[in-house]
Amino acid sequence: MTSTKALAEHFFRSEYAKIVSVITRYFGLQKMNQAEDIVQDTLMEAINTWEFKGIPENPQAWLYTVAKNKAINALKKNGYDTNYRNSLDNTSQEIDIEFSEGQIADDQLKMMFVCCHSSISQEAQICLTLKTLCGLSTDEIARAFLSSSETINKRLVRARRALRENNISFDFPDTKALKERFETVLKTIFLLFNEGYSVSKGEKLINYELCLESIRLAELLHDHKDFQHHPSLNGLLALMLLNASRFDARVDKTGQMILLPDQDRSLWNEQLINRGLIHLKELSSQNVISTYHILATISAYHCIAKDYESTDWNGILNMYDTLIKIDSSPLVKFNRAIAISKVDGAKPAIKELLKLESQIPTPYYLFQSTLADMYIKVNNHKAALMRLEKALPQTNTELERKTIANRITLCKKS
Repeated sequence: MTSTKALAEHFFRSEYAKIVSVITRYFGLQKMNQAEDIVQDTLMEAINTWEFKGIPENPQAWLYTVAKNKAINALKKNGYDTNYRNSLDNTSQEIDIEFSEGQIADDQLKMMFVCCHSSISQEAQICLTLKTLCGLSTDEIARAFLSSSETINKRLVRARRALRENNISFDFPDTKALKERFETVLKTIFLLFNEGYSVSKGEKLINYELCLESIRLAELLHDHKDFQHHPSLNGLLALMLLNASRFDARVDKTGQMILLPDQDRSLWNEQLINRGLIHLKELSSQNVISTYHILATISAYHCIAKDYESTDWNGILNMYDTLIKIDSSPLVKFNRAIAISKVDGAKPAIKELLKLESQIPTPYYLFQSTLADMYIKVNNHKAALMRLEKALPQTNTELERKTIANRITLCKKS
């Protein structure tokens, strides 16, 4: 039972968006909800059928076949999309739905840019893409936006209404529109990666599948001739690959988080590091600096350091000084304060963090726990304990709570 549910959840993440994208091409965007319902029905049927009959030899093909049959039945019953009907030489021709690798890739790319249509606000564009193309729950999207589930639901309703009312077609936009929507698509992929890198619910600290899915979507874009050499895309791919290279070292066998200074660097994935550095190297010849480029360079400083002590913190601080000219958000300033602590010590870092306290979105337990670290370094354990106690109710997962609780215990003993 457990293995069946786990496998179904795996395929929900890996196949959901593919099937929705393909079926939507036939149904039309106005009936996208019906396409999503068919995928949900397919996944529920998978759980029920596989539990009693066993997992099929090719689960992916099983899902495609069942979804295809359900979609064809719905098309025959309710009539199919005008664009699809007009594409047939003969309207009596048998309906078919293609799930080839090329068709899936093409339809997912179309879905990315459809969800980022100019008639939808940028925040709603990102919500719709995360929901429809990536299969994230409303709660997961809310975490990515540091927002509430109610707010996200309202954005999704408005986005879907805009697609219907503007009669948007499921086609690639022209070159100008592609470029206009491109940065929003990248931001969506980055939010997806961040959600996987620090999950908003459950027992895991890292959701590998979400992170791998975000890398896959970025590489899908990279395979498109119009975007292969785009600086922002190469910067994003470099950033995600470099960060993903440290996955195996971030969590121990019991699921506890391992901080960067204590990580076993032999567990870092050299292949992912090299792939990330290749994208970063391509950027160096383009003389264009983007946020992703700067963040990827910061990650590269960590990845190429022989050990924690030899990390080039001056280089990292310089990168944050550059980034703050592009993005002066509280979270960027927060990370810059951490770099300041490595270069100039904990006292000036505490000063910077206290300036930010009223600006940091809450709940955000990492701000309080980081400030606690700084107070410990200056032997102010009373202030550290106060910050850790503030951080505890702001955690999102059981593992985060255990980590903070353990640090509270140690702080009380100091």
